[in-house]
Amino acid sequence: MMTAFRLDDERTPDRLRENCMFNAPKTIATVGRRLTKLKFLRAMAQWYLQIRTVIGGRSKPVTVVLSLGEFMHAYSAARGVSGLGRRVLLVTDTPQLPEIAFSSALLPRNPLKEVDAIISDLEKYNMEAVVVSTDHDLLPMQHQIASHFGLISVGPDTAVLNNDKLAWREALEADSVPQPSFSSDPKAFAGKNCIRKPRYGGGSDGVVALGPNDDKAPYAGEDFFFEDAIAGDQYDYEGVVNEGKPHFLARVYEKYEEYNGSFVQRYYFFNPPMDPKLNAALEECVTKTLAASKVHNGAFHVEMRMKGDQPQPIDFANRIGAYERCVSFAAGINFGEAHANCFLKEDYHLKQDKPHSVVQYFCWSQDEFDRASDIRNKNPDKVFDARMEKHIICGEECFGMITFFHDDYEQLLNMIASLDIPAP
Repeated sequence: MMTAFRLDDERTPDRLRENCMFNAPKTIATVGRRLTKLKFLRAMAQWYLQIRTVIGGRSKPVTVVLSLGEFMHAYSAARGVSGLGRRVLLVTDTPQLPEIAFSSALLPRNPLKEVDAIISDLEKYNMEAVVVSTDHDLLPMQHQIASHFGLISVGPDTAVLNNDKLAWREALEADSVPQPSFSSDPKAFAGKNCIRKPRYGGGSDGVVALGPNDDKAPYAGEDFFFEDAIAGDQYDYEGVVNEGKPHFLARVYEKYEEYNGSFVQRYYFFNPPMDPKLNAALEECVTKTLAASKVHNGAFHVEMRMKGDQPQPIDFANRIGAYERCVSFAAGINFGEAHANCFLKEDYHLKQDKPHSVVQYFCWSQDEFDRASDIRNKNPDKVFDARMEKHIICGEECFGMITFFHDDYEQLLNMIASLDIPAP
């Protein structure tokens, strides 16, 4: 059960109350963000972990967790591996406190640039598995290292398709998976609405919405392509694949909007009630997409938009999603543990906790921030996570982010009614 922390409204300064840690999950997230900024403390933790690496020896079994450190730490995977009772050997040259906290040893090398040296160093260890966390850039390295040591790998094909979205589109086309029309030629979308996407990378960075009257030629290039703009509802399905079989953990109703020429997050509903026929169609789309994407093991997320009554995939990844904690809390199953379990030869029974109805909301104006803050102040024990301060998302200034939850979906909707967001 969640432990609640309350502060007396009358005696607590407004600024402290605004940022206070109302419950255990929010405490973990807030403390993690604050500590990550303390370079001295991080240096001391890294020094301590390196001492543990020497003292602990190399004969005990370890699971390697690849990380980009300061650019994108591997907290979710490290926590998942540790949660299964396994020892984490963290591989990164810039380790961060959230991942150090769950690690037993450190190999201070850059997985993107030093994979051959890493393989040589790992010959000295008793390895059980190799996993990545939330960055698909590391999937080729996972495959290379795991294959070298005869461990479970994501496979060579999905490692490529995760990082080349034009090649991914072509793979879906080869398997006759219904999808938005696409082309590298801007003339194919002359006079039409379309989306310009980067061939490489992830998220919404570089994604541009173009109207029928926009000249597409300036947005073209060998590193970009265009696809049909689908206006239907967007769903993101999260789960894991074990030896080619998908297991669904969460369905997410996502709302994005165009903001200063780019796409930004508006809100996410995790595991909302859904029509069985719609859910069946979405699950079928996910299953076909994963098969065409050659996903055999590990976490996945597949993003889809509805074109009429047919879902069509718009993105995918063979890794843990960025909002892993929300998925875990909504599903009642630790997403990181489920992901790590796919790469360990010993199958673990995953603990099933109580599921929750969850909504994550992004504030893009002072008015939205004020309304979300009012709900937070009236329902402090229903805040799962919050970052109610200005920060940058997709190159744009966001006023704040907050995640509410409730045991009952209808009561969640009543609680957040003042946000005036259409529920699925």
